[in-house]
Amino acid sequence: MANREQAKQQRRDEIVNAARTLMQKTGKAGFSMRTLADEAGVSIATPYNLFGSKQAVMFAVLDADLEQYQVRLERLRADEVDVFFKAVSLAAEFYATEPNFYRAVLLSVYNDGGSEFRSMFSGPRHAMWKRLVDNAIAAGALSRDVDAAAFAVHLGNVLFSCILEWVHGQLSLDELEARGQYGFALALSGMSSPDSGERLRRRVISSQKRMRTLFRQRARSPGQANGSKR
Repeated sequence: MANREQAKQQRRDEIVNAARTLMQKTGKAGFSMRTLADEAGVSIATPYNLFGSKQAVMFAVLDADLEQYQVRLERLRADEVDVFFKAVSLAAEFYATEPNFYRAVLLSVYNDGGSEFRSMFSGPRHAMWKRLVDNAIAAGALSRDVDAAAFAVHLGNVLFSCILEWVHGQLSLDELEARGQYGFALALSGMSSPDSGERLRRRVISSQKRMRTLFRQRARSPGQANGSKR
């Protein structure tokens, strides 16, 4: 049984890697499941049997990157407050490495609008944000009145709304980062403890200043929304 499961996981990995390769080549997710199966060297039925849909394959690609993201986030030197803002910066850095690829895969998942998209706010992503919220509560940075699970959902929604604007070419990665951090600062300051309240208020103000600077830059260079993060 163990060997069978290992072989199944190997085929899943081959399909995920094939999907990544195809999108890296074209910057699009418009390939067919037959093309994907050919690239992975499996039968046309295999991707459907293992994933159920093309959108599920795309989401598996994001899940593979999420593991790398979480490893890098754990290695960052940040306290229970700063980690939220560094998490936003790290997301922007990830997207900057392969912007066309990430736009393609996120659009594919989002346009489906089904269970794969809803998974953006559940599972390991939700668990990651909830863990950060729990740590902030335990450290006394957030009020103990905070419902960690509900707050984690809100943070995920805030960041993903900024990501979608970037995906659709409405924000640059610098703007994504600034708006995401501003949204986080507002949410965190609203439920901060007395010890962290002033610190988060300063975060709100500094984020506002950065957003105004980026807005002025956009006014001078309207096409910058497609630019990469510095």
